[in-house]
Amino acid sequence: MPEARAQDSVTLGELSVESVGPEGVGNGAAPGTTTARGTIGLIGPTPGYRADRAVSATRTDTPQRDVPQVVTVAPREVITDLAATRVDRVLSYTPGVAQQNNFGGLSVFSYAIRGVTTSELYKNGFPINRGTPPPPDTQNVERIEVLKGPGGGLFGRSDPGGLVNIITKQPTAERFVEMGGLWGSFEQFRGTVDAGGALNADGTLLYRFNLAGGRQGSFRDFVDGDRLLVAPVISWQVTPDTRVTVETEFLRNRIVFDRGVIAINRQLGLLPISRFLGEPGQSTYQSNDTMQIRVDHRFDADWQMRLATHFNTGSLEGESAEIRSIAADNRTVARDRNVRDYRWDVAIGQAEVVGRFDTAGIGHTVLFGFERESTDSRVLYLRSNFRTSPYGIDISDPRYGQPLPPLTIPRNNLERVTNTALYAQDQLTLSPEWKALLGVRFDFFEQAFLERIPRSLTEQSRAAASPRAGLVYQPIPELALYTNVGTSFRPNIGPDAAAVARSGPFAPETGLGYEIGAKLDLFGGALGLTAAAFRVERRNVLTADPANSGFSLAAGAVRSQGFELTAAGQITPEIKILAGYVFADAVVTEDNVLPVGAPLINVPRHSGSLLAVHEVQAGPWKGFGIGGGVRGVGERAGDAANGFKLPAYIAVDALTYWRYENFRFALNVENVFDTEYYESSLNAFRVYPGAPRRFTGTMTVRF
Repeated sequence: MPEARAQDSVTLGELSVESVGPEGVGNGAAPGTTTARGTIGLIGPTPGYRADRAVSATRTDTPQRDVPQVVTVAPREVITDLAATRVDRVLSYTPGVAQQNNFGGLSVFSYAIRGVTTSELYKNGFPINRGTPPPPDTQNVERIEVLKGPGGGLFGRSDPGGLVNIITKQPTAERFVEMGGLWGSFEQFRGTVDAGGALNADGTLLYRFNLAGGRQGSFRDFVDGDRLLVAPVISWQVTPDTRVTVETEFLRNRIVFDRGVIAINRQLGLLPISRFLGEPGQSTYQSNDTMQIRVDHRFDADWQMRLATHFNTGSLEGESAEIRSIAADNRTVARDRNVRDYRWDVAIGQAEVVGRFDTAGIGHTVLFGFERESTDSRVLYLRSNFRTSPYGIDISDPRYGQPLPPLTIPRNNLERVTNTALYAQDQLTLSPEWKALLGVRFDFFEQAFLERIPRSLTEQSRAAASPRAGLVYQPIPELALYTNVGTSFRPNIGPDAAAVARSGPFAPETGLGYEIGAKLDLFGGALGLTAAAFRVERRNVLTADPANSGFSLAAGAVRSQGFELTAAGQITPEIKILAGYVFADAVVTEDNVLPVGAPLINVPRHSGSLLAVHEVQAGPWKGFGIGGGVRGVGERAGDAANGFKLPAYIAVDALTYWRYENFRFALNVENVFDTEYYESSLNAFRVYPGAPRRFTGTMTVRF
């Protein structure tokens, strides 16, 4: 049935850069790169809140209705309407994503997707969670794609709940300069520049340049920070079939390390959410420099190749005071002094070939890939002993500025990780109604962990296969029914794993995820609805060793199951929405200490969000938009032992803007009703409260 492929496939497009057109000007979407369907490429600007294509499920630009997996996308317009400066703010409006440990504000350290905790964060398909980089800045972000379900078949070591892939802004053919300013509560101010265009007459040399710098105070006493981002990109169309792109990003971040408040007698609300329990004046400094080089080449109408490299180097240096225990009076806490010096270097190379062909009337889009990673990291972590030098403070009436205790507990280690992977994928068009996906990735992982004090060396080598499969049935063009299954693996590595290992490395975590669902396009594709029922299982989770206090075993298991509903796009030409609801029953199924059935930390059974905006399309009020959002999060376990609860909350946000010619003026109000709530927790001594009412004003002008 060759006509099936003719209906559902196109040949690979030319490697050319095209302008989106004037409709992108002034609405938060910049001109960008377009790619033909099925190619290896990054997707350019998407108007509105609907993204009917994504790259994270297949590593190719493929219509979402043809993929047996859900990818929730936050396009640039969502970022602009939220006035978000950090990626984690956008994730709060992404259904199924729950905040976990944020490492004192230094990083998007972990989050949960569909009830399963992960630290996997990618940029243009490359992992950026190696080391301890600062939370990504949104200034250089075109879209944020959240892949739901196992991603090990393409991305390697990961977690079965899903992952986040950030797509950056790319060079443009159309010349433009956009300048912006932001002013907000808690002494926040920020300036931005976004520029692009051709550097030569024939338009074969294009650039993009993004800059962001500013200062951010906080509702938390003595907490503030500074940030500078510089991100130049250049692309060269060497021939009509070959393009080279060099993308760089330099980020400098200063922030006060802040573990939040504590649960006194396992109760929250007894301390004001502004109470800072560290030491004023202690800051942490982060640097993170990244370069990505991509070579895209089209052999013919059906075959294309990409060679890409990713280099990253970074550091984290700073000092903090952190609570370790509380006295019987429920007022006096013991703290330790922490001095950190972390450094890391990452080099990753990828080679991918994608092609299209027919066999016996079945259309194939195949992807073959090779990846090699080398990561070197060093951790120098010095602490005081809170038992012999309490460094105490009265949390009800804090007196700061005590003499610093001596640093007597050292941790000094070096870690080298290498990973070699081969992966293959086939997207099959069986008929106009039926499509399938088959894939597998083989990873060959090696780690050497050297602890200098006391001196010890731990080495491990692992090999893992991560298969995936899915099926799509489209009875009508607007409806797709799908199912999928996939596996994942993630080695237990790093200083924390080494510190609790009694004899040798832990077995890697393994995961299995499967789901069934439906995708429905309404109003001519302007609005997309998805529904999915899922189950995720995870084994070899670290759990306490009952025979050796202070050590762990890779013997635990967890399970998350539930369903998810999402909606994204335009209800009418004037109304755009991004909404979702998730029910996740995430519990322990095997552990040496925790009871079976105990809920997982920070994962609510019920969560949902709605972001809606009405924008006038004609008349004297054209360009005026007004809207808001609601974030609802259910009760969650506050620690692994379920010793206390983070209460449920509903937070309401509001926004309004006006686009007039090349100007955009906006006002955002976060947490309109000043609801007191808690975003996440690690244990009773590390509970991070949500922000109270916050006002943010922005203005941009495009030339």
